[in-house]
Amino acid sequence: MKLFLHLFGYLLLGIILLVGIDEYLSFKAEVEQYEADMISSATQNGKSISGMITHVWREGGEAQALDLIEDASKSGQFSIRWVWPHLLLQESIFNAADKKSLTQLLTGETVSFKMKHNNDLMRLYTYVPVDVGEQLKGALELSQTLVPLENYSRAMLSRAFTITALLGLICGLILYFFINWKVRLPLSKLMNQAERIGHGDFSSNHDITGHDELAELARTMNDMCSRLLIAKEKIKFEYDTRLKTLEQLRHTERLSSFGVISAGIAHELGTPLNVVDGRAKMIIKEDLQAEEIRDCAQIIKNQAERMTGIVRQLLDFTRRPKQHISKDNVALLIKQVFLLLYPMAVKQQVFFTLTQQEETDVVLQADFSQLQQVFVNLLMNSIQAMPKGGKVEVGLSNTILTSSSQQEGPPAKYITIRIHDEGEGIQEEDLEHILTPFFTTKAVGSGTGLGLSIAHGIIEEHGGWIDIESRVQKGACFTVYLPMQELKE
Repeated sequence: MKLFLHLFGYLLLGIILLVGIDEYLSFKAEVEQYEADMISSATQNGKSISGMITHVWREGGEAQALDLIEDASKSGQFSIRWVWPHLLLQESIFNAADKKSLTQLLTGETVSFKMKHNNDLMRLYTYVPVDVGEQLKGALELSQTLVPLENYSRAMLSRAFTITALLGLICGLILYFFINWKVRLPLSKLMNQAERIGHGDFSSNHDITGHDELAELARTMNDMCSRLLIAKEKIKFEYDTRLKTLEQLRHTERLSSFGVISAGIAHELGTPLNVVDGRAKMIIKEDLQAEEIRDCAQIIKNQAERMTGIVRQLLDFTRRPKQHISKDNVALLIKQVFLLLYPMAVKQQVFFTLTQQEETDVVLQADFSQLQQVFVNLLMNSIQAMPKGGKVEVGLSNTILTSSSQQEGPPAKYITIRIHDEGEGIQEEDLEHILTPFFTTKAVGSGTGLGLSIAHGIIEEHGGWIDIESRVQKGACFTVYLPMQELKE
């Protein structure tokens, strides 16, 4: 609407200026013509009277001629008097320009100019030379008021203003309806379509028809909407494919981690299997009392439940999980990961410790199956970084991060999970590539190079990030930041 008002205002102003200039030039020309007609009329009357004056002056004398002039002045529209040019030039009422014009009387030319009268009214003076046969040249002074000219000028000026106003109004109304119909309404439709496109609605707009520039723009926008719709479907397909590929990679990494864990789990299953086997042999080969048989059966049952729990935990870890957002305890999740990795850690003489600052809020809403994969990967890396054994410290705390931190935006509450080991650390030249997919510093066959990359992606999907610090021969520290706000499923 603002563009419409500006366009309408400038066009209307241009029309008013053009019409006003035309009316002003016409007014000026007609006023000049009216003044020229007054001078022509005065000159013609003067010349007519001068002929009679010349005849009367020669036949009846000067007095009779002057009486004739007086009678002519009373009966006509001009005020007429007899003047002597050489005496007229001596009067002080004339300025230098008027006196210069009056000198032309001496050469027999008619002179006209405007001059204010005693009552400050502008009058037109016309001097017509008269030959009376004497050495001194005489002249008739015909003066007439310019009030009719002024009235005519006012009438012309009023007419000019009226015509200008009417033309401006008519042209303005025509422009208003034309611009409103041909410009503003199509622009409003195009703006609404652009707004819909901004909100993801790529439907075409067929309300604008014609062959002008706005119609061409509407057709171009419709073509753009069609291309955007195709591109949207292509992006959605590629996004779905990427999600499937990413999920497949994550599952592959879980299976790879399972392969590493399975050796320790096999040793962990060996002890309860030996107990079950021994008790079963006792029942078969020895002559036991009923009470002893019940004790052996109870031991077998307990060891079977222990093995079932270990196998179920492995199956849960290797199964491809569905995304499920829930509210749970991060500390409890890390303890479960400790139990899962316990056989592998004991074999390598690695010990886990979990510390938690006072009043730390460890309950958040997240996909805990994915977080389990993150912590399994990070803790396995710590175990593998300490071939001669050592300690892995996991610390939980809360922190308030402002916009000066890695995450932009207002201050927010985060839970930080700090995993520090006593391993060999990470070389400085490897730090910038450590999160790159398929990058690994492990021996061939010991890792896929996807673990940290997938962990990084999972944490980013939860609105967090991972900080990595390392000092060679003094261990590495991975700090996971997770926001405490609720996540949408």
